[in-house]
Amino acid sequence: MKVIVLAGGRGTRLWPLSRERFPKQFLKLIDGKSLLECTYRRAIALANAQDVATVTSADFLFLTKEIAEIVNPKLAESMIAEPVGKNTAPAVGLAVKYISEKLHGAPDEPLLVLTSDHIIEPLEKFVDYMKLGMLAAEGGYLVTFGIKPVRPETGFGYIQIGETMNGFHKAKRFVEKPDLETAQKYLNEGSYYWNSGMFAFTTAAFLEELGVYQPQIHELLNGSFEDVVRNFEKMPSISMDYAIMEKSNKVVVIPMELSWSDVGSWDSYYDVMEKDQEGNVLVGDVIALNAKNSLAFSGSRLVALAGLEDTLVVETQDVVLIAKKGGSQEVKKLVEELKEQGRKEITEHPEMVRPWGRYEVLDSGDGYKIKRVLLKPGNSLRPQMHLHRTEHWVVIRGTAQVKIGNETFLLHEGESTFVPKETVHVLGNPTDSEVEIIEVENGDYLEEDDIVVYDS
Repeated sequence: MKVIVLAGGRGTRLWPLSRERFPKQFLKLIDGKSLLECTYRRAIALANAQDVATVTSADFLFLTKEIAEIVNPKLAESMIAEPVGKNTAPAVGLAVKYISEKLHGAPDEPLLVLTSDHIIEPLEKFVDYMKLGMLAAEGGYLVTFGIKPVRPETGFGYIQIGETMNGFHKAKRFVEKPDLETAQKYLNEGSYYWNSGMFAFTTAAFLEELGVYQPQIHELLNGSFEDVVRNFEKMPSISMDYAIMEKSNKVVVIPMELSWSDVGSWDSYYDVMEKDQEGNVLVGDVIALNAKNSLAFSGSRLVALAGLEDTLVVETQDVVLIAKKGGSQEVKKLVEELKEQGRKEITEHPEMVRPWGRYEVLDSGDGYKIKRVLLKPGNSLRPQMHLHRTEHWVVIRGTAQVKIGNETFLLHEGESTFVPKETVHVLGNPTDSEVEIIEVENGDYLEEDDIVVYDS
């Protein structure tokens, strides 16, 4: 079998921790592990690492690869960068093409499609359900996985199951996110399951149904993998459910009873996390006094709760969110309002990740900005210069290699150097250990677009 991991999603559903340029699949929400890392661990419990292909955005390729290498270096060998986001059906089609051509997947080999931003426990039960899904896929069915609902949830789509077929069920119908009254009716009826967004099928079955219901996508998958990438922007933007699953008569459902969440809001994160005796979920440097049934998430400093109940507090370096638990829709409206205002806090994360490492802004004011820069071993920034600012670098940890103009030298721990305006410079790490630098910028314009980059 082969596994497809969809890791290209963007969004702010867990704002302010999740941002458009650092979405939730990369957040370390589970015991210091990112949701994507947890997904990879589920994937290699089912298949060999070299049989896992990941589809992600070109913007997230280096970060996705970095997380894959933590789990197993072979996971980083099959990374597929979407030229443009086109929803899940084209993304799956691109992955199927890659697996057929690059991983030599057979037409009758089962494929499993996993999302990268869900919480699923326990692993053992998940693996058993997926194996049952593989058997159904080998029988020529398109398989989706339903989660037995534990509450009337209005934030998920539902699947109604029909007749029983050897441990799985015929899919009777898909329904959109319901209102509360309808969700309660679905819960009471017992034949409706939450739509998990995971799928299984063989390449042959997928392409056959794609040809029937989405001939445009099917046609664009002809030719080589490179041809598909070149023509990918011509793909319609459509989900797997709309494209095939809601239309095909070959769809079956594997009902699952386990702990699952798509972590679509802070409320859903609270629901799946372990609580203390007072019903609180406390993450990071948090102290709670006489607080009950609340969530407090500290990203960079002490968060102290006193006398609060049913409250959400999420702290990052640049934002503090305080909301009433159960008010996810209000948080969504707040994010939309901030987006209309063009606030950078919606798109940019306090810690910006780059292929060479990462940086965070520690402080800024009129005419200055202070950054903490971390350079990965063996990496360097491309040659560049700035028209409006100078830079002063102080090495806090490690040894950096610096080139300013025509002069190249090493900068050791505790040493510093100065980069004038309009001077080409290169900052690199020639060692096998991370280098930490404090960068002080001075000038009349300090935005990131004040940069002229040169070829190495």
